[in-house]
Amino acid sequence: MSDTATSDDAAPKAGPDRRLIWAFHLIVVAAAGGVLWSVSYPGSQLSLLAAGGCASVLVGCFWLGWTIYVASTTGRPRRWFLIGPVIGVLTLVLLCTGAPIKTRWAASRGAFAAVVAGHPIPPPGSALERFTVPRRLGLYTIAEAGWVPGGAIFYEAHGDLFSAAGFAYLPGGPTADVETAMVDSPWFRPLGGNWYRWTGGD
Repeated sequence: MSDTATSDDAAPKAGPDRRLIWAFHLIVVAAAGGVLWSVSYPGSQLSLLAAGGCASVLVGCFWLGWTIYVASTTGRPRRWFLIGPVIGVLTLVLLCTGAPIKTRWAASRGAFAAVVAGHPIPPPGSALERFTVPRRLGLYTIAEAGWVPGGAIFYEAHGDLFSAAGFAYLPGGPTADVETAMVDSPWFRPLGGNWYRWTGGD
């Protein structure tokens, strides 16, 4: 018997089908996209975030098992192994920098600005006055809107899982009058250019 390996033994085994590789990475992108979209609302969409997070964990476990299996059966690592981790790291960077809400708001701000343009700002002490707005403003769904002392507020239909949430135009910044008009004390976070996102108001 010859000690020389046969050509079949020496040849590396074929890796996974390219269609399977593409399908897997499309799922990775979809899971990452779901997580990013869930934090692009003015409040907390915990149900979407939880679904995206669970999907990401399952995808990560599958990737690890698949990576080990392919490396052990083909005898060499594959460059496409790195695509999944790169997408994961990029997703974490975008989450940490707040890019999802900033990007979605930047694409929607013009539609909101057109609503408040030219309207007189209500003075201090004014009561909340509802007004009609389009159901869709930019990339957001608006349930209702109202003028408040010093500006305007918009209630996003899916803005927060547990309480009201939305956006506000407040040239003078959030004041006690605004909080009084909104009944419950909202929490404002600046978006730049006299615009804020808020949660907690009613």
